[in-house]
Amino acid sequence: MKEKMKMTGTKRILCFGDSNTWGCIPRWEASPFPSERYDEETRWPQVMAKELGNEWVLLEEGLGGRTTMFDAPGESYRRGDWYLHPCLLSHRPLDYVVLMLGTNDIQPRLHPGPVGTAELKDGMKQMISIIRSLPECGPLKKAEPAQILLIAPPPIRKAQGRPEVWEKYGKEQGLRLSEEFAGIYGEIAREMGCGFLDAAAYAQADLSDGVHFTRDSHPRLGAAAARAIREMEETKKTHTAMELKKDIEM
Repeated sequence: MKEKMKMTGTKRILCFGDSNTWGCIPRWEASPFPSERYDEETRWPQVMAKELGNEWVLLEEGLGGRTTMFDAPGESYRRGDWYLHPCLLSHRPLDYVVLMLGTNDIQPRLHPGPVGTAELKDGMKQMISIIRSLPECGPLKKAEPAQILLIAPPPIRKAQGRPEVWEKYGKEQGLRLSEEFAGIYGEIAREMGCGFLDAAAYAQADLSDGVHFTRDSHPRLGAAAARAIREMEETKKTHTAMELKKDIEM
């Protein structure tokens, strides 16, 4: 008798973010060579996927310098809102989208005036609205958009090896603004019905450049993200069971 093949990849999860989703290794000095990337055993999306199990398919979409909806001069391709729509269409069907963006939004060069919490709120709300506007990109055979796990990035740190990076991200003003991520995104998640995770509880930027995660931050964040997804799955099952019971009783 032929042995039955194990079913794999029944759920699909997209991680959409910046260089910390891509897995950029921090550097103490500027270099003319491209950034290096943590391996698959280290990167937080990969760790998350392994924790979730074989029934999950991971889709990594991390890009260095990516913003939510703000233009970098000559680098419009880094705008998350411009790429998210075709990205969702190309990867559908999707059960979950994990969003971790905002760190690059605090760069003063991206804004004509002072940047504040209002800009951060508008940027992330725009990303969520795009996902919610595309139910055809959600779970297979279901007319609903993918569920969203919103991850607040940890604050930046004062770079000890890269002063130009510290200046690029707005120095003390950028640090203060980045410390607002958890509060801002937590409020958005409650308002718009998303799952939420504060990355600062598990990850921190390396002191070399003050932006990119330390190596040991990745597995901690990946494990926490997996727990958050499982909790969302349990909540969804409970809600479905309650709805079914309600229909039967009617």
